[in-house]
Amino acid sequence: MLSYNISKFFEHPYREDLLVKITFIASIFLNAIIWLSLYWKIYPFSYLAQYGQISLHYNVYFGIDKIGSWSQIFLIPLLGIFIILFNNIIAYIFYLQDKLISYLILISQTILQLILLIAAIFVILLNI
Repeated sequence: MLSYNISKFFEHPYREDLLVKITFIASIFLNAIIWLSLYWKIYPFSYLAQYGQISLHYNVYFGIDKIGSWSQIFLIPLLGIFIILFNNIIAYIFYLQDKLISYLILISQTILQLILLIAAIFVILLNI
């Protein structure tokens, strides 16, 4: 395992699979939408003194239960990048053993990006 040749990575059939490419591009696109929407809607609050703290989480039972700095809102898309990297590494490992598991991991990564986009939209609506 330590003597793994890097050229094997570029010759791997994982990189040529259409579903892998589609889910990766879709996940990156959704993550970019999350970054841009949070930046455009939340970043203007960083300059106002009264908005030094924003609402980060809303609970039906308790209302707003987490308040923090405006920069903490970017943990949502950062988590999305971590999910993309982790799932692609795991899918790459499982690809030759079982393609179905690899495909399910990749599809779940795109679905998780959609869930993070919805969470970001709710946080934006909570603060505007």
